[in-house]
Amino acid sequence: MTTDAPLIQSYDQAAAKWRSKIEGLGYTAAYRWLVDQAGLQTGGASVLDAGCGTGDFARALIEVSGRPASVTLLDPSAEMVATAARSLAHITPDIRPLIAGLENATQTLHDIVLCAHVIEHFTDPRAALHLLKRQLAPNGRLLLIVSKPHWCNWIIWVRWRHRMIKPARMQQHIATTGLYCLWDAGFPAGPPSRSSHAYLITHAQKDAT
Repeated sequence: MTTDAPLIQSYDQAAAKWRSKIEGLGYTAAYRWLVDQAGLQTGGASVLDAGCGTGDFARALIEVSGRPASVTLLDPSAEMVATAARSLAHITPDIRPLIAGLENATQTLHDIVLCAHVIEHFTDPRAALHLLKRQLAPNGRLLLIVSKPHWCNWIIWVRWRHRMIKPARMQQHIATTGLYCLWDAGFPAGPPSRSSHAYLITHAQKDAT
């Protein structure tokens, strides 16, 4: 689960160099590409970055789509949340830091939920999807990035012990959770194209209001 103490400690220790590392690997560029492809509208929106790390997914959203009304930064690592809040302080007016795992987050509805490489740390990915679902407003959008099977992910696994989920299996999890995948794609280049797959998700029609 995301509140595993050794895992949190590892992320605390990695926080200072996290942004430069993922930027060098091409993930920040991949986030911007994904936000552009998803066409999310941020005007007046409440945003949750679940498992925010150093805030790079939220930063990509703001840079591509503009400032939302508020951004909640959720992560069990206090160092990650503090780093993210400092990084975004000058580009968005309402930042709400929240040091907690997804399973301990207060149920609050958000228009946009961002979540990159979080559900891989849950024993049951569907449990993580249910937790994300309860954060998503009826007409909201969830932009999800999940690790997929590839040899390079085994190198990452040595440090982070994450799971890898085939896109077809992920689609099944999404459907059985009462969510609907509007769009999914691999990334166009670099390590993200080998390690990750992206999904744009909303509530299933029967859940929408």
